[in-house]
Amino acid sequence: MTLHKVYRGEETVGRYDEHHFGGPVGQQIFQQECEVLDNFLRHYSGRLLDIPCGTGIYSARFHELGYDVVASDASFEMLQLTVSRGYDFEILQSDIFHLPFGDDSFDVVVTLRLFQHFPLPHVSRAMQELQRVVKPNGLVIFDTFRWTPKQMPLIKRFFKGEMYVYAPAKVKTMIDTSGLKLVRHTSRHLFSPIRQRKLPYGLFRGIHALEKKVPQRWLLRTFWACTKVSS
Repeated sequence: MTLHKVYRGEETVGRYDEHHFGGPVGQQIFQQECEVLDNFLRHYSGRLLDIPCGTGIYSARFHELGYDVVASDASFEMLQLTVSRGYDFEILQSDIFHLPFGDDSFDVVVTLRLFQHFPLPHVSRAMQELQRVVKPNGLVIFDTFRWTPKQMPLIKRFFKGEMYVYAPAKVKTMIDTSGLKLVRHTSRHLFSPIRQRKLPYGLFRGIHALEKKVPQRWLLRTFWACTKVSS
């Protein structure tokens, strides 16, 4: 397999899993998100594209569930780490805006932890590509941020990079215009899961219990499941 280099800092790559999923709380957050994905995927099988796959942590989970997984990312360093782990599924480098797959190639496409980094025109372009490569009646799963403290002026001053948030109504419009149909959506996390990961386990469990009682509009991250309507 040949990987063409796309720069991503080695320090970021090396600590990615620990940063997001490290420790007992990080593993609980990962399991909670997997439960959301499992519910979306309950009636689907076949070939699955995970993009961006990052270190392959979600790809490995999908493979365990029996999917024929293709794990892809724009980052050469991320894919080097993924390859080094010896996963038994296809791994390749690609750009989500120009996917190297034919129309109707996948039964399921999953895009996580990406769209908060892009403005709406870029997200819309990516969604059109996801719609193109998923089969009719196939499933597209992605997530967006409803809000983030990094958008607050005081915090934004100390945060490098841009974070984009999308109101549910805007996301639903984007889904419709990309040629998909919304199937389900659900929200999680009362505040940043990366920050929650650093909490004592008991405090985290209390916050998780509270998340189940507050209105969905208070929660930070929304997971969307859409289908491509058969023509």
